[in-house]
Amino acid sequence: MNQQLIQDFLLFLKDPKQAEVYTSMAVNKFILLLVGALLLIIPSALLIEWVGLDQFDSIIEDMMKDNKWLVVISGIFLAPIIEEPIFRLHLNLKKSSIWWGIGLSVFIISKQWFIAVGFVVYMIYLLIAVSQKSPLNLKFVVYTSAIFFGLVHLGNYSNFNLADHFYWIPLLVGVQFFIGLILSYIRLNHGIRSAILFHGVYNAVLIIPAVYFYEG
Repeated sequence: MNQQLIQDFLLFLKDPKQAEVYTSMAVNKFILLLVGALLLIIPSALLIEWVGLDQFDSIIEDMMKDNKWLVVISGIFLAPIIEEPIFRLHLNLKKSSIWWGIGLSVFIISKQWFIAVGFVVYMIYLLIAVSQKSPLNLKFVVYTSAIFFGLVHLGNYSNFNLADHFYWIPLLVGVQFFIGLILSYIRLNHGIRSAILFHGVYNAVLIIPAVYFYEG
């Protein structure tokens, strides 16, 4: 990642702001952020294997046994189209965007219902604050949405039990949390469509090789 982009992203992490006007995302910026996101996976995967977290069964592997193309369609197209409006659309702190997030949150109930409930409570809090024109800290909103985005991916593990394995959460979904921050940066600077596109391409880079070389 070039120095200017790193500085811009670090500044965003310290003090998130929404661009006054969304701009088109340059191809080189898109690629650099994508490479940066993918590089997060390598140390995370090695650490997860090293501490023995491969004990948790991935529902994606089970899905590939049944229908590999369902994994492709779900991961590359459906997940970005659903998850970005849920977790990133409301970052503009508009009531209509928050309502969309609340409505679409029904799609994440099947993964982890208690996380979905917590997310809806959080969104209702935002809706009340916006309706009453109470000041909101955008940093709080960005990081909270990224946390929920990470937590909902616990649903990718069929045998994960919160009561027994809660201490593994940072390792299991830490990457998704940071990806959520990257997507928040894109959403607030380039709009929700750019975030959906980036999310889809990121998933495609991970899913297509996995499906192609799958020998289950």
